[in-house]
Amino acid sequence: MINGWMNIKYIIIKNINICVILTFIILLLYLTTLFTTSVNRDDTTCPTIIPIPDNDSTQGPLIAPFYPTIESIHLLDTFEMLQLHLFCFEEPEKAEPSDVDIPSLLDVDCSVSCLGNGDPAILIFHTHSQEAYSDSRPGVVGDTIVGVGDVLADILADDYGITVVHDRGQYDMVDGTVTREGSYDRMQPAVLAILEKYPSISATIDMHRDGVPDDMRLVADIGGMPTARVMFVNGLSQTLDNPYVNRTIALSLQMQLMINELYPGFARRIYIKPYRYSLFMKPKSILVEVGANTSTVEEAKNAMGPLAEILVGTLTRG
Repeated sequence: MINGWMNIKYIIIKNINICVILTFIILLLYLTTLFTTSVNRDDTTCPTIIPIPDNDSTQGPLIAPFYPTIESIHLLDTFEMLQLHLFCFEEPEKAEPSDVDIPSLLDVDCSVSCLGNGDPAILIFHTHSQEAYSDSRPGVVGDTIVGVGDVLADILADDYGITVVHDRGQYDMVDGTVTREGSYDRMQPAVLAILEKYPSISATIDMHRDGVPDDMRLVADIGGMPTARVMFVNGLSQTLDNPYVNRTIALSLQMQLMINELYPGFARRIYIKPYRYSLFMKPKSILVEVGANTSTVEEAKNAMGPLAEILVGTLTRG
Protein backbone atom coordinates (compact mmCIF):
# COMPACT_ATOMS: atom_id res chain seq x y z
CA MET A 1 0.00 0.00 0.00
CA ILE A 2 2.82 2.38 0.86
CA ASN A 3 4.63 1.50 -2.35
CA GLY A 4 1.47 2.24 -4.33
CA TRP A 5 1.04 5.62 -2.64
CA MET A 6 4.67 6.47 -3.29
CA ASN A 7 4.24 5.62 -6.97
CA ILE A 8 1.15 7.88 -7.24
CA LYS A 9 3.02 10.70 -5.44
CA TYR A 10 5.98 10.30 -7.76
CA ILE A 11 3.75 10.49 -10.84
CA ILE A 12 2.00 13.66 -9.56
CA ILE A 13 5.30 15.37 -8.74
CA LYS A 14 6.71 14.38 -12.10
CA ASN A 15 3.69 15.79 -13.94
CA ILE A 16 3.85 19.01 -11.92
CA ASN A 17 7.53 19.43 -12.84
CA ILE A 18 6.72 18.93 -16.51
CA CYS A 19 3.94 21.56 -16.31
CA VAL A 20 6.29 24.01 -14.63
CA ILE A 21 8.93 23.47 -17.29
CA LEU A 22 6.41 23.85 -20.12
CA THR A 23 5.00 27.01 -18.55
CA PHE A 24 8.51 28.46 -18.23
CA ILE A 25 9.29 27.66 -21.88
CA ILE A 26 6.04 29.25 -23.09
CA LEU A 27 6.72 32.36 -21.00
CA LEU A 28 10.27 32.56 -22.34
CA LEU A 29 9.04 32.32 -25.94
CA TYR A 30 6.46 35.02 -25.31
CA LEU A 31 9.03 37.40 -23.82
CA THR A 32 11.43 36.72 -26.70
CA THR A 33 8.73 37.51 -29.27
CA LEU A 34 7.75 40.66 -27.40
CA PHE A 35 11.35 41.89 -27.25
CA THR A 36 12.01 41.12 -30.91
CA THR A 37 8.86 42.95 -31.98
CA SER A 38 9.86 45.96 -29.91
CA VAL A 39 13.37 46.11 -31.35
CA ASN A 40 12.31 45.67 -34.97
CA ARG A 41 9.25 47.90 -35.00
CA ASP A 42 9.14 50.70 -37.54
CA ASP A 43 9.47 53.79 -35.39
CA THR A 44 10.13 56.68 -37.75
CA THR A 45 10.21 59.17 -34.90
CA CYS A 46 13.39 57.69 -33.49
CA PRO A 47 15.43 55.87 -36.16
CA THR A 48 18.29 53.76 -34.91
CA ILE A 49 21.70 54.62 -36.31
CA ILE A 50 23.91 51.56 -36.68
CA PRO A 51 27.49 51.84 -37.98
CA ILE A 52 28.28 50.43 -41.41
CA PRO A 53 30.24 47.15 -41.30
CA ASP A 54 34.00 47.57 -41.25
CA ASN A 55 34.36 45.89 -44.65
CA ASP A 56 32.32 48.58 -46.46
CA SER A 57 34.60 49.94 -49.18
CA THR A 58 34.54 53.38 -50.75
CA GLN A 59 33.30 51.91 -54.02
CA GLY A 60 31.05 49.24 -52.54
CA PRO A 61 27.30 49.35 -52.18
CA LEU A 62 26.12 51.09 -49.04
CA ILE A 63 23.97 48.67 -47.07
CA ALA A 64 22.94 50.68 -44.05
CA PRO A 65 19.77 50.91 -41.99
CA PHE A 66 19.78 54.70 -41.94
CA TYR A 67 19.53 56.97 -44.97
CA PRO A 68 19.44 60.59 -43.78
CA THR A 69 16.78 62.95 -45.13
CA ILE A 70 16.20 66.65 -44.69
CA GLU A 71 14.13 65.80 -41.61
CA SER A 72 16.60 63.41 -39.98
CA ILE A 73 20.05 64.66 -40.96
CA HIS A 74 20.34 66.37 -37.57
CA LEU A 75 20.88 62.90 -36.08
CA LEU A 76 24.29 62.81 -37.75
CA ASP A 77 25.73 65.11 -35.13
CA THR A 78 29.41 64.19 -35.50
CA PHE A 79 31.82 64.24 -38.42
CA GLU A 80 32.30 60.50 -37.99
CA MET A 81 28.56 59.87 -38.36
CA LEU A 82 28.46 61.99 -41.51
CA GLN A 83 31.18 59.81 -42.99
CA LEU A 84 29.39 56.62 -42.00
CA HIS A 85 26.08 57.49 -43.58
CA LEU A 86 26.45 60.34 -46.04
CA PHE A 87 29.95 61.13 -47.30
CA CYS A 88 32.91 59.03 -48.39
CA PHE A 89 36.22 60.87 -48.57
CA GLU A 90 38.90 59.43 -50.82
CA GLU A 91 41.49 60.84 -48.40
CA PRO A 92 39.73 60.63 -45.02
CA GLU A 93 42.88 61.52 -43.14
CA LYS A 94 42.81 64.95 -44.81
CA ALA A 95 39.07 65.52 -44.46
CA GLU A 96 37.84 68.39 -42.30
CA PRO A 97 34.36 69.02 -40.88
CA SER A 98 34.42 72.40 -42.61
CA ASP A 99 34.50 70.59 -45.98
CA VAL A 100 30.89 69.55 -45.45
CA ASP A 101 29.32 72.09 -43.11
CA ILE A 102 25.74 70.85 -43.22
CA PRO A 103 23.86 73.99 -42.10
CA SER A 104 25.59 76.20 -44.66
CA LEU A 105 25.17 73.61 -47.44
CA LEU A 106 21.45 73.31 -46.72
CA ASP A 107 21.13 77.11 -46.85
CA VAL A 108 22.40 77.20 -50.45
CA ASP A 109 19.58 77.94 -52.90
CA CYS A 110 19.81 75.28 -55.60
CA SER A 111 16.62 76.28 -57.40
CA VAL A 112 16.38 77.43 -61.01
CA SER A 113 13.76 79.97 -62.04
CA CYS A 114 13.23 79.10 -65.72
CA LEU A 115 13.51 75.37 -66.32
CA GLY A 116 10.60 74.95 -68.71
CA ASN A 117 10.43 78.19 -70.69
CA GLY A 118 11.67 76.63 -73.94
CA ASP A 119 15.27 77.80 -73.74
CA PRO A 120 18.01 75.20 -73.14
CA ALA A 121 18.27 74.79 -69.38
CA ILE A 122 20.33 71.64 -68.75
CA LEU A 123 23.47 70.33 -70.41
CA ILE A 124 24.32 66.62 -70.29
CA PHE A 125 27.79 65.51 -71.36
CA HIS A 126 30.23 62.66 -70.79
CA THR A 127 33.91 63.22 -70.08
CA HIS A 128 34.30 59.42 -70.39
CA SER A 129 31.97 58.54 -73.25
CA GLN A 130 33.26 55.00 -73.74
CA GLU A 131 32.15 53.68 -70.37
CA ALA A 132 29.88 50.68 -70.98
CA TYR A 133 28.01 47.99 -69.05
CA SER A 134 28.21 44.24 -68.54
CA ASP A 135 25.95 43.42 -71.50
CA SER A 136 26.79 46.36 -73.76
CA ARG A 137 27.15 45.42 -77.42
CA PRO A 138 30.50 46.46 -78.90
CA GLY A 139 30.20 49.56 -81.04
CA VAL A 140 26.61 50.35 -79.99
CA VAL A 141 26.62 53.87 -78.55
CA GLY A 142 23.15 53.36 -77.12
CA ASP A 143 24.57 50.71 -74.80
CA THR A 144 27.13 53.07 -73.26
CA ILE A 145 26.82 55.90 -70.77
CA VAL A 146 25.99 58.13 -73.75
CA GLY A 147 22.89 56.03 -74.44
CA VAL A 148 21.93 56.37 -70.78
CA GLY A 149 22.29 60.14 -71.19
CA ASP A 150 19.91 59.97 -74.17
CA VAL A 151 17.28 58.41 -71.91
CA LEU A 152 17.70 61.11 -69.25
CA ALA A 153 17.46 63.86 -71.88
CA ASP A 154 14.26 62.35 -73.31
CA ILE A 155 12.63 62.02 -69.89
CA LEU A 156 13.47 65.61 -68.95
CA ALA A 157 12.04 66.84 -72.26
CA ASP A 158 8.96 64.59 -72.51
CA ASP A 159 7.89 64.39 -68.87
CA TYR A 160 9.01 67.77 -67.54
CA GLY A 161 9.06 70.03 -70.59
CA ILE A 162 12.73 70.93 -70.10
CA THR A 163 14.91 71.72 -73.09
CA VAL A 164 18.13 69.74 -72.80
CA VAL A 165 21.37 69.91 -74.75
CA HIS A 166 23.03 66.50 -74.86
CA ASP A 167 26.67 66.68 -75.89
CA ARG A 168 27.70 63.26 -77.20
CA GLY A 169 31.34 64.23 -77.71
CA GLN A 170 34.01 61.56 -77.23
CA TYR A 171 36.63 63.25 -75.08
CA ASP A 172 38.24 59.98 -74.02
CA MET A 173 39.08 58.98 -77.60
CA VAL A 174 42.31 59.95 -79.37
CA ASP A 175 42.94 58.74 -82.94
CA GLY A 176 40.37 55.99 -82.49
CA THR A 177 41.84 54.73 -79.21
CA VAL A 178 40.34 55.01 -75.75
CA THR A 179 42.57 57.46 -73.87
CA ARG A 180 41.35 58.54 -70.47
CA GLU A 181 44.40 60.62 -69.70
CA GLY A 182 43.72 64.22 -70.66
CA SER A 183 40.00 63.69 -71.22
CA TYR A 184 39.04 66.48 -68.81
CA ASP A 185 41.38 68.85 -70.63
CA ARG A 186 39.80 67.91 -73.96
CA MET A 187 36.28 68.23 -72.56
CA GLN A 188 36.70 71.70 -71.10
CA PRO A 189 36.90 73.89 -74.24
CA ALA A 190 34.08 71.99 -75.95
CA VAL A 191 31.70 72.28 -73.01
CA LEU A 192 32.59 75.94 -72.40
CA ALA A 193 31.78 76.62 -76.05
CA ILE A 194 28.34 75.02 -75.61
CA LEU A 195 27.70 77.11 -72.49
CA GLU A 196 28.69 80.24 -74.40
CA LYS A 197 26.35 79.29 -77.25
CA TYR A 198 23.46 78.61 -74.86
CA PRO A 199 23.76 81.12 -71.98
CA SER A 200 20.35 80.02 -70.67
CA ILE A 201 21.83 76.71 -69.47
CA SER A 202 21.81 76.78 -65.69
CA ALA A 203 22.86 73.24 -64.77
CA THR A 204 25.37 70.74 -66.14
CA ILE A 205 25.48 66.97 -65.65
CA ASP A 206 28.66 65.01 -66.35
CA MET A 207 27.43 61.40 -66.47
CA HIS A 208 29.79 58.50 -65.80
CA ARG A 209 29.71 54.80 -65.05
CA ASP A 210 31.71 53.52 -62.08
CA GLY A 211 34.25 50.71 -62.08
CA VAL A 212 34.06 48.06 -59.34
CA PRO A 213 35.27 44.47 -58.76
CA ASP A 214 33.53 41.85 -60.89
CA ASP A 215 31.72 40.31 -57.93
CA MET A 216 30.12 43.58 -56.82
CA ARG A 217 26.57 44.48 -57.86
CA LEU A 218 25.11 47.97 -57.49
CA VAL A 219 21.40 47.41 -58.01
CA ALA A 220 18.25 48.56 -56.22
CA ASP A 221 14.61 47.63 -56.67
CA ILE A 222 12.50 50.66 -57.56
CA GLY A 223 8.90 49.98 -58.44
CA GLY A 224 9.73 46.35 -59.11
CA MET A 225 12.40 47.28 -61.67
CA PRO A 226 16.11 46.44 -61.28
CA THR A 227 17.74 49.85 -61.08
CA ALA A 228 21.42 50.77 -61.08
CA ARG A 229 22.43 52.69 -58.00
CA VAL A 230 23.88 56.16 -58.46
CA MET A 231 26.68 58.01 -56.72
CA PHE A 232 27.35 61.74 -56.74
CA VAL A 233 31.02 62.71 -56.93
CA ASN A 234 32.38 66.03 -55.75
CA GLY A 235 35.81 67.60 -55.80
CA LEU A 236 37.40 69.86 -53.23
CA SER A 237 39.60 71.44 -55.92
CA GLN A 238 42.70 71.44 -53.76
CA THR A 239 45.04 72.10 -56.69
CA LEU A 240 42.90 73.96 -59.26
CA ASP A 241 40.65 76.96 -58.76
CA ASN A 242 36.92 76.40 -58.47
CA PRO A 243 34.65 79.15 -57.16
CA TYR A 244 31.71 76.72 -56.94
CA VAL A 245 33.05 74.03 -54.60
CA ASN A 246 30.51 74.62 -51.85
CA ARG A 247 27.61 75.14 -54.25
CA THR A 248 28.25 71.90 -56.10
CA ILE A 249 28.55 69.95 -52.85
CA ALA A 250 25.33 71.60 -51.68
CA LEU A 251 23.53 70.47 -54.83
CA SER A 252 24.74 66.88 -54.40
CA LEU A 253 23.75 66.92 -50.73
CA GLN A 254 20.26 68.26 -51.37
CA MET A 255 19.68 65.72 -54.15
CA GLN A 256 21.00 62.94 -51.93
CA LEU A 257 18.63 63.84 -49.10
CA MET A 258 15.67 63.86 -51.49
CA ILE A 259 16.69 60.48 -52.88
CA ASN A 260 16.92 59.08 -49.36
CA GLU A 261 13.41 60.36 -48.70
CA LEU A 262 11.81 59.00 -51.88
CA TYR A 263 14.05 56.07 -52.86
CA PRO A 264 16.19 55.04 -49.88
CA GLY A 265 19.12 52.93 -51.02
CA PHE A 266 19.08 54.25 -54.59
CA ALA A 267 22.10 56.46 -53.94
CA ARG A 268 25.45 55.45 -52.50
CA ARG A 269 27.34 57.84 -50.24
CA ILE A 270 28.56 61.06 -51.86
CA TYR A 271 32.15 60.45 -52.92
CA ILE A 272 34.45 63.42 -52.26
CA LYS A 273 37.88 63.65 -53.87
CA PRO A 274 40.54 66.37 -53.80
CA TYR A 275 40.20 67.18 -57.52
CA ARG A 276 38.15 69.65 -59.57
CA TYR A 277 36.78 67.44 -62.36
CA SER A 278 34.10 69.17 -64.48
CA LEU A 279 32.45 70.92 -61.55
CA PHE A 280 33.75 74.44 -62.08
CA MET A 281 31.86 75.75 -65.10
CA LYS A 282 28.47 76.39 -63.46
CA PRO A 283 27.33 76.81 -59.85
CA LYS A 284 24.89 73.96 -60.44
CA SER A 285 27.22 71.27 -61.73
CA ILE A 286 26.72 67.57 -61.12
CA LEU A 287 29.01 64.60 -61.65
CA VAL A 288 27.12 61.33 -61.21
CA GLU A 289 28.17 57.71 -61.57
CA VAL A 290 25.30 55.57 -62.90
CA GLY A 291 25.82 51.96 -61.90
CA ALA A 292 29.09 50.23 -62.66
CA ASN A 293 30.77 47.85 -65.08
CA THR A 294 28.79 45.02 -63.47
CA SER A 295 25.43 46.73 -64.10
CA THR A 296 23.32 45.99 -67.17
CA VAL A 297 22.23 48.54 -69.74
CA GLU A 298 18.62 48.07 -68.63
CA GLU A 299 19.49 48.74 -64.97
CA ALA A 300 21.34 51.93 -65.90
CA LYS A 301 18.51 53.23 -68.08
CA ASN A 302 15.94 52.34 -65.41
CA ALA A 303 17.77 54.73 -63.07
CA MET A 304 17.04 57.73 -65.26
CA GLY A 305 13.39 58.09 -64.23
CA PRO A 306 14.11 58.45 -60.50
CA LEU A 307 17.20 60.56 -61.21
CA ALA A 308 15.19 62.96 -63.39
CA GLU A 309 12.53 63.24 -60.69
CA ILE A 310 15.13 64.06 -58.05
CA LEU A 311 16.96 66.52 -60.31
CA VAL A 312 13.83 68.47 -61.21
CA GLY A 313 12.55 68.31 -57.63
CA THR A 314 15.76 69.81 -56.30
CA LEU A 315 16.11 72.49 -58.98
CA THR A 316 12.52 73.64 -58.51
CA ARG A 317 12.41 73.53 -54.72
CA GLY A 318 12.22 77.14 -53.62
